Amino acid sequence: MKRYIDCDGVILNTEIGLFDEYYHIKASNPDLDRKQYLQQLDWEYWISQAQVINNAIAILNSHDPSKADILTKVHSLREAKIKIEFFRKNQVNNNIIIVPADVSKADVVDPNGNILVDDSLTNLSEWYAKQGYPIYFGSKDTELPKIATLEDVMDDEKVKSFILK
Repeated sequence: MKRYIDCDGVILNTEIGLFDEYYHIKASNPDLDRKQYLQQLDWEYWISQAQVINNAIAILNSHDPSKADILTKVHSLREAKIKIEFFRKNQVNNNIIIVPADVSKADVVDPNGNILVDDSLTNLSEWYAKQGYPIYFGSKDTELPKIATLEDVMDDEKVKSFILK
């Protein structure tokens, strides 16, 4: 059973404030669309200022990197490059699988019998539809189970209790 771990919202808190700036700019430039904004974003700055969630980098570094791959959606090749550089600079040796923003993660890798840890219910639903095991990671108000750290996901015994049915 392979584990796939989402980057944005699970490993790095890149999403806080991201769209505040977009809506501020859009107020004076109504023609700016979200896709264009994300493609032109200064990802180097954005990744460098993002907080690591629940010690995720140290947790990934303390486990066999073949146990989990990082599966991350990107809006540009620049964003992909910056994310890869960030992980390698922090000695994260896990495989990093880049997923174009308009493609389902469940279409890029085989979900069947594998785990996806993600904060997106859409991604988890698509994963489940293809016989994958979804694990919700988030701080949003929901009745779904939460995972306090990635340590639970990396533990072969604990991980089973977090799989959504």
